[in-house]
Amino acid sequence: MADGVVVITGGAGAMGIACARKLSDADAVVLVDVRAADLAAAARELKATGAPVHTLVCDITSQADVDELAATIRSLGPFRSLVHTAGISPTMASGRQVLDVDLVGTARVIAALDPLVGVGSAAVCIGSIAGYSDAGLAADALLDEPLARTFLDDVDRALGGEIDPDTGYVLAKRGVMRLCERLSLDWGRRGGRLVSISPGLIDTPMGRHELEHQEIMKLMIDFTPVKRAGAGPLPGQAADIANAAAFLCSTAAGFISGCDLRVDGGLVGAGRHLASGPELMRG
Repeated sequence: MADGVVVITGGAGAMGIACARKLSDADAVVLVDVRAADLAAAARELKATGAPVHTLVCDITSQADVDELAATIRSLGPFRSLVHTAGISPTMASGRQVLDVDLVGTARVIAALDPLVGVGSAAVCIGSIAGYSDAGLAADALLDEPLARTFLDDVDRALGGEIDPDTGYVLAKRGVMRLCERLSLDWGRRGGRLVSISPGLIDTPMGRHELEHQEIMKLMIDFTPVKRAGAGPLPGQAADIANAAAFLCSTAAGFISGCDLRVDGGLVGAGRHLASGPELMRG
């Protein structure tokens, strides 16, 4: 794989750390997270393996912080790849906050890194199978302007009032998938690629938190086709996401761009063939 800088946002989280382990052959691995103490702990773990780790405390809802991230990458070398795992779930914040972090924040990071894209650059943004819910269809046109100054207010108005957290999450993740489709043309002209991954039920601290508060997740576990002996409470693992992200960032995936990869054990596919499928895909 080519040399360069690998960036992992949400680098203190389970998915972020797993992705950093898989991509630690870079000239520099930049771990990014809003939680300073957790970020330091993740960096210590990776440095113990000999990985060339740099850290940056960054709030992706802050333009100044994201600009600093771009400057850091520029100072370390050519931009090789981004795995953008930073985000929050529906039980963690209001609908507006979820949309601001998960979609607007993603768009802000991608826009800041855009001038650094070159031949071989790749970005993988973490979406969700929630983005496949029909609940997101009504706002598609609005979702393509996440950096507009009035974006959050426009979404509220279009949907008849302040959105709830579950709807905010569906819209955010649908918007992430559309962003990767939409911007892949411009990236491709410069030799770069942009894709999204939609995880299913992944056994991470955030996933377990959702399991405790979202009753429908128990049904989704039952309907996930792929089962594993000795699995945790949720059928997927952070390593499943990391393996997919590492492949998508590699030259082996050099003709894959502008699309979404579901890493969900077959849940969305199965749900489409069940009468209760749309409900199961709300995430």
